[in-house]
Amino acid sequence: MRKSKISQHYKRYRGKIKTIIVIDFNSIEEHIKWINNNRVSKHDFRLFPVKLIILDFTLCLHLKPYHVAALACLIFEYQSQGFKVRIKNASDELIKYLNSFYFDKFCNNEKFDEYKCSDPKTFPLWRLEKSKISIYPDLIKKYYENNHFDGKSLFSLSIALGELMNNVFDHSDSKIPGYTFTQYNSKMNSIITCVCDFGVGIPNKINKYLKDKNEERMENIDALAKAFEFSFSTYSIPHNRGFGLDNVLSNINELNSKMIVISNNALIIFHPDKIAKKITLDNHFPGTICVVTLDTNNLPVIEEELTDEILLL
Repeated sequence: MRKSKISQHYKRYRGKIKTIIVIDFNSIEEHIKWINNNRVSKHDFRLFPVKLIILDFTLCLHLKPYHVAALACLIFEYQSQGFKVRIKNASDELIKYLNSFYFDKFCNNEKFDEYKCSDPKTFPLWRLEKSKISIYPDLIKKYYENNHFDGKSLFSLSIALGELMNNVFDHSDSKIPGYTFTQYNSKMNSIITCVCDFGVGIPNKINKYLKDKNEERMENIDALAKAFEFSFSTYSIPHNRGFGLDNVLSNINELNSKMIVISNNALIIFHPDKIAKKITLDNHFPGTICVVTLDTNNLPVIEEELTDEILLL
């Protein structure tokens, strides 16, 4: 349906179309509550029989990367049920930002070049697919190394993304794909990358694993912390990408960086060389969000590889 036809459709059935107000999220709790209230499972077809969702950005001036990834999951959830999604009342600045990673095309369910970036600091949204699990981490690594960090290594970012994506496929049991989004903040000297899924959540998955082994159930916050213990896994066959979520944590610590993990009603903030801050939330997130903030001040120098010619000297 073309834009003009969408506008006519909207005017004709205005009272029968659901509008979702996107806001500036001032806290994690507020963000989770907003996600839960706007899930497709909460949609009332008696009130809104038209399969068209309007995202109204009147009250939104800024979105963080993990807001974008979660919003992508929410939009895909509606699209998978046959809904069309359209943007309304976004400021010029916000529109410019959203268009930098083809968010408008994503909402319109249009194809876009997920390998091509219109903004050198922002990489397009990626849907998590098993066939591409080895592509995205290396692509992100090379993209930011070549455009912003010549001679510096982003190997730690690649490792973190690979493990977080593996975690989605191994543990989320999500009915819809997860999404990942990466952005470079030059003012803060950091690269923020996030992975989001609407699955069962890490604590639920771990407690199911413990139940199957006839072991005692853990509180969600403790179950989430256990997922980052060295060598712990609910998966029977280890991946050759690394050793698990503990590997993500060790790589982040080496660069004096930070990671936030939200899953079910558990939140853990991992600070480098500090005790992790554990918080039990009032609201329950439907899945897992992992946000890695990489301090680019501490990137190591890329080690030169010895060529065969040199080895022969």
